[in-house]
Amino acid sequence: MKLKGEKTDYVISLLDADNTLTVTEAVRKMCLYFEIDYKESIRKGISANLSKASKLKSSGKVEESEALLFARSKKLDKEKKTFIITWAQNNTPIHKNFFKNIIAYKDSLDAGLHIIAGRYNNPTSIWGQKNKEGEFWNPQVVPFLDAARHNIHKNLRVLSDVKIPPTGSTPLSGLNSVTGLESCIVGHPRQQVKSLPILVGYPHKLLLSTGSCTVANYTDSKSGKKGEFHHSIGFIIVELDGKHFHIRQVSADAKGNFYDLHKRVLDGKVLDNVEGAEAAVLGDIHVAHNDKKATAVSFKMLDAMKPKHTMIHDIADCESISHHEENDPFRLMQKEENGTGDLRKELDIMLEWCRERLKYNLVIVRSNHDDFLDRWLKSVDWRRARNKRMFLFGAEILANEPVAQQKGVISWMLENEFGEDIKTLGLDDSFRVLGWELGVHGHVGANGSRGGHNQYKNMNTKMITGHTHSPNRGDGHMTVGTNSGLRVGYNKGASSWMHANALIYPDGKAQLVYIVNGKYCRDM
Repeated sequence: MKLKGEKTDYVISLLDADNTLTVTEAVRKMCLYFEIDYKESIRKGISANLSKASKLKSSGKVEESEALLFARSKKLDKEKKTFIITWAQNNTPIHKNFFKNIIAYKDSLDAGLHIIAGRYNNPTSIWGQKNKEGEFWNPQVVPFLDAARHNIHKNLRVLSDVKIPPTGSTPLSGLNSVTGLESCIVGHPRQQVKSLPILVGYPHKLLLSTGSCTVANYTDSKSGKKGEFHHSIGFIIVELDGKHFHIRQVSADAKGNFYDLHKRVLDGKVLDNVEGAEAAVLGDIHVAHNDKKATAVSFKMLDAMKPKHTMIHDIADCESISHHEENDPFRLMQKEENGTGDLRKELDIMLEWCRERLKYNLVIVRSNHDDFLDRWLKSVDWRRARNKRMFLFGAEILANEPVAQQKGVISWMLENEFGEDIKTLGLDDSFRVLGWELGVHGHVGANGSRGGHNQYKNMNTKMITGHTHSPNRGDGHMTVGTNSGLRVGYNKGASSWMHANALIYPDGKAQLVYIVNGKYCRDM
């Protein structure tokens, strides 16, 4: 096992953060973090790496700066209803224009500002070499520096006391149960999100990392260069709304300017976002199980943001012919009695749903539930099937229409009904907006494999997908949630589904927007 790079850096950060730890204890913690078995050979290897790099001092202790001691006593201003949370690396300059913008936005919103104290020992840093007095943070950061733990809301905790190495590729790993039922925020220069499964009646649980207000400052190792590539200038904003809260990650461009829904913060000025959004990616629709309230909120957001393109995933549900229920006679009887087994009715509802929303420039992404119809036509014996007339209708289309053969029967129906007023995509079609690939639903991966977050985030392009109904973000990949009901019968037990959409702003930055208690932000 090669022990240089990320794992050694993690041990260094533990030793820097806690001067009571021995190397053995730090290595054991590292093994737990990376989910590997502790071995004495690992401890010896890391000790050798530390010794070679002159990191292991004879005392094994790190002198704490006054700034860090101050940060550990940071208190939460309970009078505030909005909070901005970011991360700052020690011995590293701030991004000056971004920090100016944060202060302007904080003042405009009357928000509390918490900057999580990040620590990283970088021997190749030109800024670290200039200061021989030890650890420090930029003086503008120090008044807001935070190394404590806070409950911003009864269901949201900020873990400013948890130090995660900035080179760590999965900063949210191992934190699923740390805060119990509460969502949590950790400081890290990568912006990542995970939605965790919950049982019915429990609050939604998200894990989020902040982004940074300091510039990239990493070693010239492989892990350092990877960290530099994924370094995000940004922050998390939290809006308290009675019993609920709204939370969003905000990403800045290279100049430190940023969008956040209705606002544009540019060179220290807080302006109205008159440009809106370049594109919106809505959580999966599923007309048969569509949540009308969540969908209404989503389109209210679109009315304000006026995107040039609105990406639609799983427009159809095809519940009426779902192969998942073909062997359940009692479920088939229920569908027969309540009318949900009528394919014609379901497709008419889909067409009407689109007809009412053509002004939003809909782009229909080929999705797995759309494929249910083509699969049904190709596999069933129509003489024994339900919906016989619709079978004959669909079979005629699939046999004779090139669009149906290329993109599927549902795409043909939409194009036949609406012409150029709607755009449909085939399984291999690309649809790019400001560097983001939006033409992939998420059910098909590389070389015919099943799709998944870990695969997509390693692709050679940034992507926003649907399919999972669970919002997720990691490196260059983002997954939206759903606009269906959160419980539709087949997602039994714990579920990570949430109502969530994504916006792409004119600067090319993307933002996940969650619908909570019938609102996409506090002041909508």
